[in-house]
Amino acid sequence: MCVEPDGVPALRPVEVRGPADRIPPDELTRLGPVSYGWVAVPDRVSGPTPIVVLCHERYGVVRHTVELTERFAEAGFVAIAPDFYADMDLTGQHERLPDIGDAAALRHLDAAISHARSVSAAAAESPVAVLGICRTGSFGIVADASRDDIAAVIMLYGGAQPREYQVGELRSTPYPDLIKAGAAPVLGIWGEKDHTMSVEDVRALRGHLEDARRTYEFMMYPDLPHGWLNDTMPGRFRAEQAAETFDLMVRWLGTTMSETPAADVSWRFTSTIAADYEFAANTRLH
Repeated sequence: MCVEPDGVPALRPVEVRGPADRIPPDELTRLGPVSYGWVAVPDRVSGPTPIVVLCHERYGVVRHTVELTERFAEAGFVAIAPDFYADMDLTGQHERLPDIGDAAALRHLDAAISHARSVSAAAAESPVAVLGICRTGSFGIVADASRDDIAAVIMLYGGAQPREYQVGELRSTPYPDLIKAGAAPVLGIWGEKDHTMSVEDVRALRGHLEDARRTYEFMMYPDLPHGWLNDTMPGRFRAEQAAETFDLMVRWLGTTMSETPAADVSWRFTSTIAADYEFAANTRLH
């Protein structure tokens, strides 16, 4: 069972590592001077292969991160999961793994994309998608605001939390301004029973995307908790919906990254929630 750890978990050797234990940088691929990550390449490629940068959950690069990255490679993408904690000093006492600021996120995202373009399956013209999960849910928006080569953004149960709008040391540019600065289509996927963000939070994000005239497709699954794709967390994992969610991401990326950007803006929000929905009733599952 993958239980969310208190504090900063020790880096354990592979023979005793559990699903919640971070994989140390020296077992990852060097992406840049201070950047490391897990890299997976399709077995067979023909022509420039699309790139997916997978941003890990708050636990860092763990077993689920690796397995998800490999699944995207099997689906035909050059997939790379940068370790956003790789250049942080985690030797002190922390109540939990530290938050990641936008500047630090961009440093590792830039390194990941540059490395992905250097592998034989990719090329300078390969389209790039950024998938943010949980705490890193907004990183696709951050990358798209800074770079001109982001073709698609996915938010998986992340990117809509109220904390995304806090301006300070971690985020110097207001979130709505970051949204307005980008142009890539956005796929957002959430669950009704998520304890970290409400349906109203998702609706607010939808409004900012519409104000920015950005194409989006949102899916709100009924009765799903936060983190249902993670099969190392039995309390959260939902096998049927996890398979459906992965297939949705692959299909959407395949269509979005293969088409010429549309001149028109498309908005789609599919949602099913209980008539008596109440965010305060949602609980944290393991």
